[in-house]
Amino acid sequence: MIITLMQNLPLLANILETSFTQASQRQLKPRDYDIKPSTLLYGGAKVGKSALALFVAKNYKKPIYVDATDWRLPLDALFKFLPSFAQDYGADLLILKHPPKDSPLPTLPTLLIQRDTSNTPEGFKQQAISPLSFSEFVHFCNKDPAALLARFLKEGNLPEMLALSSHEKMLKKQALFTLEFGAQTPLFKAILPFQAKSLSTNHLYTQLKKQLKISKDTLYRFLASLQANQMLLSIPTEKGYPKLYFYDFSLPYTFSYSHPLPPVFENMIALELARFFGLSTLTSLSSVLRIQTNQRAYCFLPLAFPTQEQLEYSLPLLLKKIPADPLFCISLNPLPFSCKLPCTLCDFLTFCLKILPTL
Repeated sequence: MIITLMQNLPLLANILETSFTQASQRQLKPRDYDIKPSTLLYGGAKVGKSALALFVAKNYKKPIYVDATDWRLPLDALFKFLPSFAQDYGADLLILKHPPKDSPLPTLPTLLIQRDTSNTPEGFKQQAISPLSFSEFVHFCNKDPAALLARFLKEGNLPEMLALSSHEKMLKKQALFTLEFGAQTPLFKAILPFQAKSLSTNHLYTQLKKQLKISKDTLYRFLASLQANQMLLSIPTEKGYPKLYFYDFSLPYTFSYSHPLPPVFENMIALELARFFGLSTLTSLSSVLRIQTNQRAYCFLPLAFPTQEQLEYSLPLLLKKIPADPLFCISLNPLPFSCKLPCTLCDFLTFCLKILPTL
């Protein structure tokens, strides 16, 4: 039975009046973003796009929140009713989550939430939302950073997962990505072992087709969709073949007990750099991550557990291959030795919380 718009009005008014209060009952914390109206927030699953928009909306008197993924909503009727309701209600901010393509927007300060930027309205700024940096993770958990490092490394950086136990988090992630990718979930799992590896899409396809029945077009489309919402970061290298990093560096642990630590740690460093300097400034050069901006350039060497002998042998060779930029060698834990070569040794905590903010 089709319910007319007039019959729906009381229901729609009640939904719009209460939706923000209901959605914002969870704990909301600030992020390192300066969000203004007329902004499209986009990014991968569970990075906290909605939570960030709801936190921003707490500074407004009468915000409205519409989650267009809620199957209970009569969207056609709701979008017809929304402009008049917003005016009568005195709404001062609208949050629209995954609105249908070409949905009309009322003349009201608006935040849009989408997976990618494909349907950005004219006049809207695009803002990629990333998972938590380590400093944000420390702020969210409000505990000693040293005590949080092992948890961060193992469980990842997705803010929507923080309240779960370690075991629950793994199962929740498995269910999340199975729902997210559907029939493509085996393909997603097969890509995870290539974390922090430099290879062409054709080479990746050659490796994947040994275990999956896929076409090259399917792989190209899937990779493009992952890059569009920044679940997969493709970093340029001097070889011409990009390095692959994931928006949650711990994803390989979600589907494997035996994934090695070094690529996870390298992914961690890459995300911290991309978040602080911007993704477009990041490249990979001779095993180091390099940042190049208009004003400065730095090189960063992620080595989870370096030995003094390893550094004394490998660093002189490396320094001949890379530009004469300041070099930071980043280990997982503090090192019990110093280095006489022209580089700065630092552990992950010191780098993220003390050094990076000063660069």
